[in-house]
Amino acid sequence: MKIKSKIGPIRNILYLMVVLMITSCVDGFKDDETWTSSVKNITLESPAADKITVNFSADGSEQTITWPLIPGAGGYSVSVYNVDDPDNPYAIGEENQVIDGVSAKYPATEDTRYKVIIKTLGNTQNNNKEAEVATEKAYDNMLPVTAIIPSGTNLTEYFTANPIPVSSTELCYELVAGGSYSMTGNILQGMTAVTIRGDKVDHAKIAVTDGSFVNDGAGFKLKFLDMDFSGFTGTSSNAVILMNTTFNASGVELSGGGYVVVPTTSPIALQSCKIQDMPYYLFYDNGKKYAIGTMLIKDCIIGQNTGTFGNALIRFGAGMLKDFTMINSTLYNEVAPSHSSNRFMQISSSHAGNVKPTTETWANGSLTITNCTFWQAGKTAQAYNANGAMRQAGDKITIQKNVFVDSYENGRIINRFRSANSTPSYTGGENTQWYDGKLFTGTQDATSAQPDVNYFTSDPQLTYQGNGIFKMEGSVQISARTGDPRWLPAQ
Repeated sequence: MKIKSKIGPIRNILYLMVVLMITSCVDGFKDDETWTSSVKNITLESPAADKITVNFSADGSEQTITWPLIPGAGGYSVSVYNVDDPDNPYAIGEENQVIDGVSAKYPATEDTRYKVIIKTLGNTQNNNKEAEVATEKAYDNMLPVTAIIPSGTNLTEYFTANPIPVSSTELCYELVAGGSYSMTGNILQGMTAVTIRGDKVDHAKIAVTDGSFVNDGAGFKLKFLDMDFSGFTGTSSNAVILMNTTFNASGVELSGGGYVVVPTTSPIALQSCKIQDMPYYLFYDNGKKYAIGTMLIKDCIIGQNTGTFGNALIRFGAGMLKDFTMINSTLYNEVAPSHSSNRFMQISSSHAGNVKPTTETWANGSLTITNCTFWQAGKTAQAYNANGAMRQAGDKITIQKNVFVDSYENGRIINRFRSANSTPSYTGGENTQWYDGKLFTGTQDATSAQPDVNYFTSDPQLTYQGNGIFKMEGSVQISARTGDPRWLPAQ
């Protein structure tokens, strides 16, 4: 009993201490409330535009908008809009969302123009009226513009008169929305990473009669452009992107194997481009030992118009490609059958593990093709040919949710991409291989032990409408949402 009587007072003392601590915290909060509530009987102002900040997540999928506290506010009404098409903005998330705080998170997509509207709300308890005017702030997550090139410009002449300077940061040349341009010869990039972009909603158009974008070993991106090769008169050594036949001695880092390295962090990329009547290469390393870390084709329509070109569309005659991704895109040929050597991709050198960049370690490579449509592409040619690239343990191959119609070696496609062996890891499924009006019945996969699970055996009913436009009516493919998404009906 004596022990209990001693603990009782101690417990009471501890209880009182905790109560005092909590009371102290509450009093502090009340003091803060009292300070905030001293702002009374006024019409509030919305946050100043130059005080609103936006930060995008590392992967670009999320944005955080922050604004300063307005004393006496009863919250904030926030709306965020995509304004890529300024005449038709649309809301990201809920319009006029009431936020009880000074920040909010919203989804984000790359290369997008946004507008946020923030209005300070009133506080009836303090008789504070909401702001009479909301604040608007325009912003984007696009690469800052180095120069805007006027419509009507011959790009070859422009870059001859205004050479791309040496720069340690990526430069961006912007073509105006709906603008018309010409290209009559090579455009030299040098060793500077460069983006040439049009407008996401209203693409700039380039009529190419000769030349290539010539790269000395740096990242390069073409975005939101339409390129027309119907009047092309150049030679068969031309490519949309062509590596320089002479190594640039300035700033080049050579590996033990003599490769000039384009790092994985600075890709060669085509994004949201439409290329028509292309007679020759899409990419060619010019038979030199360039090593490309990352190559990306995303949301593109790429049209060939040749039955005689005898090389791969993407050709590494001596160089190496570590990681390749093609997604949500279409590749087709106006002419059939094409040359038996007009492959999709060829890598003539060894494999990524043999390339030893001075700044990076390349152990393995990857090849990914997902949600793409191929029509009359390389109809009698192999899809892929290599001397070790993408054939090593640790390499990863993903061929999934694609539609192949009258393309590549009588439909023997996945087998070629997998290089007829099961050494690299493979992810497949939901591909369609339709050739000459029927299901391709040859080798659907490299070995029976690793089947291309759940491949589709029905006609995708893919028809060409002209001008790079297709229509797909196969119910199985539509239900599974396979192939280039732009040929699928809206959900």
